[in-house]
Amino acid sequence: MENIDELKHAVEGSPRYRLANASVFVSPQGFHFIDYLDPINEVSAQIGPVELSDEEIAYIESSLQSNAERFENQVQVVRRHVSRSGMKVLDIGCGGGLFLSKLRSEGAVVTGLELSDKRAFYAKTKHQLEVVKRPIESDFWQEGYVGAFDAVTLWDVIEHVNYPLNTLQSSVKVLRSGGLLFIDTPCRDAFYHRVGELTYRLSGGRYPTFLNAMYSAHQFGHKQIFSTKEMKSLFEQCDLEVIELRKFHELSFPYSFYLKKIFKSDLMVKLSLPLVNLLLTVFPVRNKMLIIGRRRT
Repeated sequence: MENIDELKHAVEGSPRYRLANASVFVSPQGFHFIDYLDPINEVSAQIGPVELSDEEIAYIESSLQSNAERFENQVQVVRRHVSRSGMKVLDIGCGGGLFLSKLRSEGAVVTGLELSDKRAFYAKTKHQLEVVKRPIESDFWQEGYVGAFDAVTLWDVIEHVNYPLNTLQSSVKVLRSGGLLFIDTPCRDAFYHRVGELTYRLSGGRYPTFLNAMYSAHQFGHKQIFSTKEMKSLFEQCDLEVIELRKFHELSFPYSFYLKKIFKSDLMVKLSLPLVNLLLTVFPVRNKMLIIGRRRT
């Protein structure tokens, strides 16, 4: 597989897809990415000072953490592979901290990494978690926490980072020998992305449908969507033995969140929501992948 980090440094040619919030480029080998990078070097290591409004708290609790089953499933995945009692876990992109709070209640020693002031502050104050606001690639982690964790998790994170290979390599470095890396992320070789590509092509770019919900050139937006083959290759490049790789159905936000990105109309969202709820209940679409890797000894 090509070095995708180097590829993103030197974007050439025209984008394959021109979307509402991003332009998507495709390498000769098929890697899909946008030409926007977050200004990570400008992110302060200090959390706050922050005052969360009622609206911001409602967003974290009612949207970001709306799918309670999702967080329970994440705990169950870790539970299948690692003994919780006393294990040290780092959750990269911990958001509001609900996953770590659940894992801590089972005896794990947990640490969160979160670059959003508001989410980091919420996780610290709501769940009393240890949260660090420094990128995993920074010297703070790479010099001070080598081999420190039994497990590292990146739930819905790898699609957001500037340089995914570097992020994975840095994540592996803080794992002990034999430690586990857990990732879930949207899957490109799955229904939503394929339908988005089809509608874009058939409409001459006028109706990207699902692609508009899958890429965003906003800060901390989706910068790349991987295929299962690409993700497996990335793990192998990072000296990880893949012990589980599968597709599954899960949405991180309420259906209305995605419909608004697709239709750009509150009326269309209102009209289509009941049908979408019914269809995805009867026919759950495997739109994401879970991949677990063990650091080689």
